[in-house]
Amino acid sequence: FLVDDVPIRRYPRKSDATFPLRPMWVYGSIWDASSWATEDGKYKADYKYQPFVAKYTNFKASGCSAYASRWCRPASASPYRSGGLTRQQHWAMSWVQRHHMVYNYCQDPKRDHRLTPECWG
Repeated sequence: FLVDDVPIRRYPRKSDATFPLRPMWVYGSIWDASSWATEDGKYKADYKYQPFVAKYTNFKASGCSAYASRWCRPASASPYRSGGLTRQQHWAMSWVQRHHMVYNYCQDPKRDHRLTPECWG
């Protein structure tokens, strides 16, 4: 996933059980400060700026259906044919995750990771 051409999350295909064979979706919401997203209340929500509004402009999504033929190849944002990231893109993604990611479900010990094969290994 890229935001303003900066990769923020990468989902490599690790086995036949993972993407792109499994349906995938993008979900956007206003953060509700649930305990799972605040490290059990460590980060407090400040509601004085409500009402909250989310807006997407110039939103582009490309990909293949989970049920498309195996020859479907979506356009890649990567300059590499493999669809991998450049060294600069890896650095940018690591920086964004270190400085802005509050919750990573792959690192949550309370979750059942049998249903998230993208987190294995």
